[in-house]
Amino acid sequence: MSTLIRIAIVLGLMLAAVLPAAAQTADQDVRVPTPTSFLEACAEKIESRGRLRFCDTYFRDKLGTEADALLYLRDRITRLRAGHEESSAAKYESFLQAIYIVAFLTIASIVLIASDRRIGGTAKWAGLTSTAALLVMVVIVAMGWLGKYRAEYAAQVELGILRDRIETEAAQAIATRQQITPEMVRGWTQDFSEIGRRFAENYGAATVLPEVDRFGN
Repeated sequence: MSTLIRIAIVLGLMLAAVLPAAAQTADQDVRVPTPTSFLEACAEKIESRGRLRFCDTYFRDKLGTEADALLYLRDRITRLRAGHEESSAAKYESFLQAIYIVAFLTIASIVLIASDRRIGGTAKWAGLTSTAALLVMVVIVAMGWLGKYRAEYAAQVELGILRDRIETEAAQAIATRQQITPEMVRGWTQDFSEIGRRFAENYGAATVLPEVDRFGN
């Protein structure tokens, strides 16, 4: 009898050891594997954008806390670039409107002065002079809008290039099992600051009236 009890105890212990292992194996089979590559981690973003695009998950999984500075700069650049893109489109629309106004005033003034024969001598020259002065003012404003558009568009392009550079260098560091060094971060932030400085100078030189609120981003 004691032998049977011992055999039963051994079988019970064996079953207790086998069942958790089997359950754990089944759980691992059901569980979704952790993304190990750029294409796996960023599949949703790539599909939504229609092109290859890095995502925060990839850098966070691969770099850990080293990704903090990278993700902060990347998010800041993305937001500023979107703002420049929106503002550049608005500035270009304002420039086109100013050009339309110049063309309309020019044609209307020529037609009115040329068709009204009662206007002659000094009155005609006065009308032409006032019209020319108004046209000059509108042209100055239009050139200001064009300069602002160029400043916004240049900053947009430069920020896009910097973001691509940050992502490429970070991906290369991951592929070669290196770290995001302080020198790399300093280089990124220095270029980021230079882009902001150039934009402020170009935008300030293009506008006649100061727009302090544009530099509050």
